[in-house]
Amino acid sequence: MLRRLLLLIVLFSVTACGVPQSQGAATATPFAPTATLVPPTATAVAPTASPAPEVRTITDSAGRSVDIPATVDAVISLAPSTTEMVAALNEQGTMQILAVDVYSDYPPDVVDLPKITNYDMTVNYEQIAALQPDVVLAAGITAPDVVEQVTALGIPVVVVGSVDTTFASILSDIMLVGRVLDAETNAQNVVDQMQADWDALVAEVAGYPERPTVFWELDATDPAKPYTIGPNNFVNDLLTAAGGVNIFATADTPYPQVSIEQIVAADPDVILLADSIYGVTPDMVVSREGWQTLSAVTGQRVYPINDSLVSRPGPRIVAGLAEVVSALHR
Repeated sequence: MLRRLLLLIVLFSVTACGVPQSQGAATATPFAPTATLVPPTATAVAPTASPAPEVRTITDSAGRSVDIPATVDAVISLAPSTTEMVAALNEQGTMQILAVDVYSDYPPDVVDLPKITNYDMTVNYEQIAALQPDVVLAAGITAPDVVEQVTALGIPVVVVGSVDTTFASILSDIMLVGRVLDAETNAQNVVDQMQADWDALVAEVAGYPERPTVFWELDATDPAKPYTIGPNNFVNDLLTAAGGVNIFATADTPYPQVSIEQIVAADPDVILLADSIYGVTPDMVVSREGWQTLSAVTGQRVYPINDSLVSRPGPRIVAGLAEVVSALHR
């Protein structure tokens, strides 16, 4: 779920070039103007300095004070979550997304935008410099050295979100992006609707008698030792809000690798396949050695889940909660 992050050659050689030096040892004779070049009655006027561009200072999710332009017309996004936030707040289409990370795929029209990261999340800094965005938006999981490298280009970087994500923090992050884009009214409308929809789903779940136990599959490249969710991560919180009980909620790490023996011992009522995005299907789970006796398998309660909805801390997280609720209580 989490990505890593390339260096570049900065294009400052142009500014390093001055006026060409003369070849040889000849010394130029300074030009001394005579008094007749300036009428005695003339008043010398000092050149007018260009006004400094207007800036404003915001505090980002990492607690950094960042100076950004008074008006932000163009941004680059380094994460799917920030891409989706910008798209949700840009109702009038007055702000341009110049480029995005390679994993940003929603809304659909961002798919064709230039990509400034590779699949290993290395970054094309030269391309960022060439595009000259007003602001670059990074995520809480963006490597600090990436933030430093972009900042070194003279481009402000705003970090949105942290690894300690909650539903409340997602709403705060959307408001932060609203301040960056000068779209606070749109941001407040989005946040209010998200909160209302979330509260309605939680109230609905409160009326359900069943609290099914759940195995949440992240990666079963090795079906005998799949990765899942443990405590202290937002997906576990979302699963709880949906009325499920994570069978590995007391694991030692947020994303543990577990054994088939541990899964069999817990015998989950439901299996949710967050790795369905990579082609994993319920039929594949049924055919795995050692999985056939699980209650979720015998009860035919193995369901794919849209990982993009449930793992990205952005405006679609409520849709992710709705999908989990539907899977657990169908």
